[in-house]
Amino acid sequence: MRKLWLNCGLLAFGIAASSLILATSFAGAAGAVTARGVVQFQNSPAGNISVVQTPSGPTAPCSAFPLVARNSSSSDSATFRLRITLLAPLCAPITASAVIYAMPGNGAAWPQQLQEKVSFTLQAAGVTEVTFTKVGTPVQFDVLTGATPQQIAPWLQWHGPLLFAFDTATSQQSGVYGPPPVVPEVPLPLLLPLSAVVAAAGVYWLQSSRKRSYLLRSANAPSVNSFG
Repeated sequence: MRKLWLNCGLLAFGIAASSLILATSFAGAAGAVTARGVVQFQNSPAGNISVVQTPSGPTAPCSAFPLVARNSSSSDSATFRLRITLLAPLCAPITASAVIYAMPGNGAAWPQQLQEKVSFTLQAAGVTEVTFTKVGTPVQFDVLTGATPQQIAPWLQWHGPLLFAFDTATSQQSGVYGPPPVVPEVPLPLLLPLSAVVAAAGVYWLQSSRKRSYLLRSANAPSVNSFG
């Protein structure tokens, strides 16, 4: 009996240790089983990027990314979201990265520093939703493929292409422009004379145009002798 209890205790300890190792290994990523498959969750360490992948389960033949991929984006004061839909499985998987690049600010756009990154794989049909949290400082949100250098600038390295190439609606700059500039007001006494000058110039141009048009028609009109 003592041996049986000892074996059960060792088994329970082994299960607990394995669970701890798995939880540590997959920190930042999680999954939930649904009727259509496993929903994958990933978050950046700082928590400003989240990626949720939900399979849809169609059994259609595989296809190329440009033929079956769709996207839509939305933005509000707190977040920027990119929704990626695969209508059918991809024949070859694509590794994409959601990145946040920090800008220097104060009107300067370069160089930019890689601040956060979450990589994920696209292949199964379904929906992948990428959510960026706006932090209030000047940043660039991108979902791309290829290289993600720590520092980028036109005179340095550049990151890889956007996942949806040339579709700038799939990326966004946040916190860059700040409040709108203050436009100085022109005093009303100055506006009135300027308005009169503009009106007079318009009348003069209209009269000159009519006169030129009349002279041109007169010059092109046939003479009386041409009918004899």
